[in-house]
Amino acid sequence: MPPKDGPVARIRRWLLLDGRRTVVTAALLVGIGLVLGPIGHAVAGATGDGLAATHTLSPLLSTQLSGVFLLVSIVVSINSLFVSNEQQPLGQQLDHIQEIGAFRRELESTTDQAISPTEPARFLSVLTQTVLTQVQTLEDDLADADADLQADVTRFLEGVTEQTRQVGDRLSAADTPFGIVRATMEYDYGRMSHDLRQIRTDYDDIPESARETIETLLDLLEYFATAREYFKTLYFAREFAALSKHLLYVAIPVIVLLAFLLLHLDDLPDTHLLVLSVHTVGYAPFALLAAYVGRVTTVSQRTGAAGQFVLDHSADGPSLDD
Repeated sequence: MPPKDGPVARIRRWLLLDGRRTVVTAALLVGIGLVLGPIGHAVAGATGDGLAATHTLSPLLSTQLSGVFLLVSIVVSINSLFVSNEQQPLGQQLDHIQEIGAFRRELESTTDQAISPTEPARFLSVLTQTVLTQVQTLEDDLADADADLQADVTRFLEGVTEQTRQVGDRLSAADTPFGIVRATMEYDYGRMSHDLRQIRTDYDDIPESARETIETLLDLLEYFATAREYFKTLYFAREFAALSKHLLYVAIPVIVLLAFLLLHLDDLPDTHLLVLSVHTVGYAPFALLAAYVGRVTTVSQRTGAAGQFVLDHSADGPSLDD
């Protein structure tokens, strides 16, 4: 189904998936500043008498400073877990590389490619193009089949063709690890595999050539599922590494700023704008964490079914396109 274009759906998609994480972080900070400032004053009827009039400011900034230290420690520890997983013995590294090579050779044999591309986007594009070719082959194989079989197969193949072409178009514009994962998120290969196996089981009069094509299609969907899960793992590792790096860039200036304000609280100008600005900036590390974790969890939730199982995404919350 094509995504709905309502403003709420577009904003949610931008915040959770499509927006650049640094820009999303800035947008979240602007929202926090509006809630703490103009909106807060309108709701609470506050007048904002200034820095010295806020007797809770010092404890609040101290809590914020402690929270930033704790946040940095937690995120760096999480990133260390990803790094430690890469530190495998030589034998395991060799097995891992050989498994990747064997997977590529199997795909090359199925797709009649002399050598498969090394770029992930082009690699997946080869898969999608081969799926479309096999779809056409299956239609030709069943040209003389009975009407009921042709109707079921045609309905199934129309859905496969539409989804596969959409993925191919998105992959042609994907130039980042996330772009590749984003392009393949909506490809429901689990449902396709189930429906294709159901058709093969329900009809005994399927020609042998069509059965071979169905087996090839099932293999291609399996390869696609495997490749997507592998590239998703690579994306997660790079995303958490980027989070750790950007968090350090943001957290160190924030720590210095909060510490400076606490040390010189009595010497600073008595302006509410200063309090609001510093307090909002103090939330920058948390906004950055929310921006990154929001995207990672969304990708994980919407690509959680590996293999021939179908999860009901609506059970985990509203769709991004609702």
